[in-house]
Amino acid sequence: MPFRNRFLPPVYLFLAACAGDAAITDDPRQSAASLARESLIVDTHIDVPYRLDKAPDDVTVATKSGDFDYPRAVSGGLDVAFMSIYTPADIEDQDAAFEHADMLIDLVENIVESAPSKFAIAKSVSEARAQVAAGLVSLPLGMENGSPIGDDLARLAYFRDRGIRYVTLTHSKN
Repeated sequence: MPFRNRFLPPVYLFLAACAGDAAITDDPRQSAASLARESLIVDTHIDVPYRLDKAPDDVTVATKSGDFDYPRAVSGGLDVAFMSIYTPADIEDQDAAFEHADMLIDLVENIVESAPSKFAIAKSVSEARAQVAAGLVSLPLGMENGSPIGDDLARLAYFRDRGIRYVTLTHSKN
């Protein structure tokens, strides 16, 4: 039996168990699509800000590069996409890391400003739910690598005010 055939029944059973009111059919793809329409789908790590800093692109329309854009999010049923504010380890200097993170947050804000009928930044669960209910893809922010905070804990409040809702303390260095 091929791998995908052994994997599919447990996935199908899982989807069926989680479906609630979603229609379950003999076609797993149809069942998954139904479940996606009726569920809030959240991805907690989208690398778009860092990618767009390196190679600018318009994610409000279909793109040829990367894994995320508005048409793919809508097609896949993605409701809430945490934008990863990633600072690479080679920018460990507190000021450089801070400026880099700030610039990436600006980049996400610019995406939302350029397409307010498609995206919104969420700073709370209730904002995310309201945005999704309004037909928007919600873009909360998460910080990958706490180096922009450095040894200044006041920066936690600063980044919280900018929209950051989670921080991983490290990435590949301390």
